[in-house]
Amino acid sequence: MRRQALRLFCFLLAFCFLISSPTLARKSASIVICAETGKVQHEQNADAITHPASLTKMMTLYLTFKALRDGKLTLKQKLPVSKFASKQSPCKLWLKPGTTISVRDAILGLITKSANDAAAVLGEALGNGSEAKFAQIMTSQAQKLGMSKTIFKNASGLPHKQQVTTARDMATLSRALYKHFPDYFPLFKTKQFTHKGVVHANHNKLLGKVKGVDGIKTGFINASGFNLAASMVRDNRRIIAVVMGGDSAKSRDQKMVKLLEATHSKMRKNPIFQEDDYDSIENLIYTLGSSDEDVTPAAQKTGRITKASYLPKNGGLDSTNDQFASVEDLLKSLGDETVIKNKPKVIKASTKKPVKKQKKKASGKPKSKPNVKKTTQKKKRKKSIS
Repeated sequence: MRRQALRLFCFLLAFCFLISSPTLARKSASIVICAETGKVQHEQNADAITHPASLTKMMTLYLTFKALRDGKLTLKQKLPVSKFASKQSPCKLWLKPGTTISVRDAILGLITKSANDAAAVLGEALGNGSEAKFAQIMTSQAQKLGMSKTIFKNASGLPHKQQVTTARDMATLSRALYKHFPDYFPLFKTKQFTHKGVVHANHNKLLGKVKGVDGIKTGFINASGFNLAASMVRDNRRIIAVVMGGDSAKSRDQKMVKLLEATHSKMRKNPIFQEDDYDSIENLIYTLGSSDEDVTPAAQKTGRITKASYLPKNGGLDSTNDQFASVEDLLKSLGDETVIKNKPKVIKASTKKPVKKQKKKASGKPKSKPNVKKTTQKKKRKKSIS
């Protein structure tokens, strides 16, 4: 009886462990958006709370790119490696405490190897020596971008119960990287990176295998499953997709390919820019882009606005280098300060003043219309004389 009771107890204990296992707690989710407009093309459990895993590094890179743009960092700058950073769990570059790593190598280490030690180095550099403080900066930036359900607790994505996100928030972050840092975004298609003689291949296996895929990040921890954020551009149409909670890297990649191909096929049949895409000036401005990524689209009042024309043939926006200092200038050029009710064939903003058409001077005196009354009177007189 005791043996049977002990076996039953062990069975129940194992069963409870399996139920509470983070592997079973994984949440499968996915979303696909148009990179230019942000319009959702597909979503499944896109708002389900899950763990970002190494997709966290996209925010670390976002803030690193921002620091580079603002002159707070340079690509060649050497950053110190602390004991804390060197002790991070693999994957990593096996950085030694007391040594240094360049900002460029740290960035490529995150993109290809998904190096946790390099992420901690960047986090400490941007958080005044504290990764915890940097995590607060990450969360604050996430809120500014509209990632309302995301909380960051470290720079790498290593397991933390309170570090959570959604597929929708990760798509928002992916799009922000593309829109706000066009000079650095191509780094995400780096296939391999060599550091101190060791070649590190990119974990994103879709690069070079799926036409048009040019980034951006993979991720995995037991609690989240296999995650992937991907960017694909074909026929001048860029798609951003996020898959969360895959059972394996292979099944995750297969699902991603199906979503990308299906969405691209759908977008080829239907133009990207539908009538309801630009229901307000704010949405139009956000699509055209802004130099101030810290401001949400609805509250965006200043930015680098470029001249754009709607092209019915390919459904794209043709941008030039003309810029506007403020939204007000754009509104004046568009001639509508509230809402774009109907999609115009051409949306064109210009600072040039319209040229008034001058009336051509007629040569000679204008021909006067004959007076009907006078001619009839003359005819009557002739009849009376005759």
